[in-house]
Amino acid sequence: MLTAEDLMEQKNDMPKLFNILQDEALEVTHSAYGSVGRIFTGEGLEAVWVKKEAEEIDPGWFIQPVVDLILVVQGKLRVEYERPDMSPRVLSPGEMLVLPPNTRCRAYRWPRTAHEGTVFLAVYPAK
Repeated sequence: MLTAEDLMEQKNDMPKLFNILQDEALEVTHSAYGSVGRIFTGEGLEAVWVKKEAEEIDPGWFIQPVVDLILVVQGKLRVEYERPDMSPRVLSPGEMLVLPPNTRCRAYRWPRTAHEGTVFLAVYPAK
């Protein structure tokens, strides 16, 4: 597994490879709602992977003031929207959701009984 120390030893102008299915990241944070691995911040962008595995469903709504690109890599991801005129969506591997700014939603592993975790990549303008 690639560690932050490994990356610090590499030159900044060298390509960096992360295997997001093996939880490789510059840093990883964990919560009851899943794990997030930061793999890139710079050039006006941020990229993270998110793993949902036996997680709780966040009762709150996620919202970003910027566009968010979400690409499912493994498993299925159910996305629910706060707005009643927006139907929930289930995303499969290879599907990308372009989430407009200020869209209140929540996402979680689907179906809830799935043994396989869900992993997705999120890319958005850095704050």
